[in-house]
Amino acid sequence: MVVAIFAIGGLLIAGAFALGVAIEQHPAGRPSAAPTPVDGRCRPPEGPLNLAEPDPVAAERVTVAWERVERWLVDNAAATSASWNAPASRTEMIGLQRDLGVRLPTALVVSLGRHDGVRLDGFSFPPAYQPLTVREIRTTVTEVCADPNWREGDVPFAKGESGNFLYLHDGAVYRYPAMQHHADDVVDLLDRTAARLEGANPAEYRPEVDALGRLRWVRE
Repeated sequence: MVVAIFAIGGLLIAGAFALGVAIEQHPAGRPSAAPTPVDGRCRPPEGPLNLAEPDPVAAERVTVAWERVERWLVDNAAATSASWNAPASRTEMIGLQRDLGVRLPTALVVSLGRHDGVRLDGFSFPPAYQPLTVREIRTTVTEVCADPNWREGDVPFAKGESGNFLYLHDGAVYRYPAMQHHADDVVDLLDRTAARLEGANPAEYRPEVDALGRLRWVRE
């Protein structure tokens, strides 16, 4: 009889201990370990796993426009000229396409194939939009994809201040978050930037190079 009582008591104690552990591990109100559903806009279908062969004429226009910008920087702003990252690889760009669910525009493929963005405090489009890296493009889309004003398939490519950036929509350049048209396309943006650097189009902003050889844009 005594043995039975001790046995029953032991079972009760063991059960209470197990219940205590369970309560400690799963207290009331703690979120479930199940993944939180994500807005479908943030989970695009897998994008194409090959880069489209760029139209030779379009690619040449982008290349020539970049060469104008780069040549001016070499001659006038040595520190900014040295701020480019190495080119993005085809594998990196295909991975970006896959994650964004959209084929990258020719202008962006050519641009990333020249420079995968810039290092901190490097080149910027006026007034202060620095080209994004492949990784930064992916991160930027992740950050804004839940915005109801954001259009799936648009691709950011240059970051400004306080969350502003430039992005491509149907080939044209727009500003976020204003969603305002900024340039007809990447070539138009590059040509206007080069013209301002060369002194042919000083409207709004003009280039200024500091004592360290860094390009700055000054509002007129």
